[in-house]
Amino acid sequence: MTDIVQPKPIPEEEFKQRISTIQSKLREEGLDALFMAGDEFNQANIRYVSDYNLVLEFAGVIIPAEAEPVLLVGPECEALAKRKSKIKKMEVCSDLIIPGEEYPNSVMIPLGEIFKDIKKKVKINKWGVVDIDVMPTFVLRTLYQTMGEDNIVDTSHILADMRAVKSPNEIALMRQAYLTASRGLEVGVKNAKPGKKEFEVAAEIAYSMRKEGAEQLSHVLMVASGVETIPALSRPSWKEIQDGEFVIIDLGAVYEGYYSDTARTFIAGKKRDRELVRIIDVACEAIDAALKFMRPGVKGCEVDKAGREVIDKYGYQKYMLYQIAHSVGLQHCEGPHCQPSDNGLVLQEGMVFALDLGLFNFPFGGMRMEEGVLITEDGHEILTKFPRRV
Repeated sequence: MTDIVQPKPIPEEEFKQRISTIQSKLREEGLDALFMAGDEFNQANIRYVSDYNLVLEFAGVIIPAEAEPVLLVGPECEALAKRKSKIKKMEVCSDLIIPGEEYPNSVMIPLGEIFKDIKKKVKINKWGVVDIDVMPTFVLRTLYQTMGEDNIVDTSHILADMRAVKSPNEIALMRQAYLTASRGLEVGVKNAKPGKKEFEVAAEIAYSMRKEGAEQLSHVLMVASGVETIPALSRPSWKEIQDGEFVIIDLGAVYEGYYSDTARTFIAGKKRDRELVRIIDVACEAIDAALKFMRPGVKGCEVDKAGREVIDKYGYQKYMLYQIAHSVGLQHCEGPHCQPSDNGLVLQEGMVFALDLGLFNFPFGGMRMEEGVLITEDGHEILTKFPRRV
């Protein structure tokens, strides 16, 4: 494998271009400003426009169509935001604190006052809001009270469209994240021997990826064996891995906010049940079939259909729970998705997908094979650098 090197962060100029693109799209849609808010677990859009990786507290961003953007932070993260954020105009907001905490020595401004002040200065009447369906209720309530519900439009599509196609700088970070994840798979497979507990294997994986410089691990670090592989998602447990049973390792590393997401399923030890071997063979065949359609100009539903037809051919259709591919980027699972019912998605150069084939709910277990796939000019590149069959 290629050596891990310290990743180069997204340059400041790219963040400025993202803001400029958003402002142009706001003007095209007749909007005066865009607003987004989130917490530690829903911060992808905030990081996309600011590079601010928030911790514990809530945060928000206001991007006027005709003025500089403003980052809204809580008092405990003020110093962090000043060091890291590419958005330099900043307000410390009393509504964004950790619930129940008090900060008697901090100067803070209520969110409603910030909205009113910006509205007055730059004459904002019509607001676009990103991820309105998952925005914290108290933030949305203040926005409605200050701006009026009739003046608010869901503009999530602006950020979704921009994030769907990765820039060369983003792709470089994701290659690094997939290389580290591939090494995590290698460590996991090496350690997942009969007699080992699942959490022991997970600990070795986590250490290896952190040692390679990952800023964090994906929200999913799954080491499951035997009956623990029946559910599509699970956590490492005290269960001992047994000879001849399925083991699923599902993981990802994060560099500068950018995720990898990959998985392998294999049979532990030396025993080989014929049906378990067959299931892995079918999954690999389905992935190969889907990969043939992963190129620019192909509809996402055609990718799903190609893999699904293989699963159907072998009679495993009831065990396939979800679509065959989802995008990866500032989240380990984000849009767009290659869904069987969606004719609208057309693959483009620069999109990154997790080609994720899962077969679950067998009486004895389940399996997941997952490849990182970059759509290139004339086809695709597999980003996961670890054998599918182990």
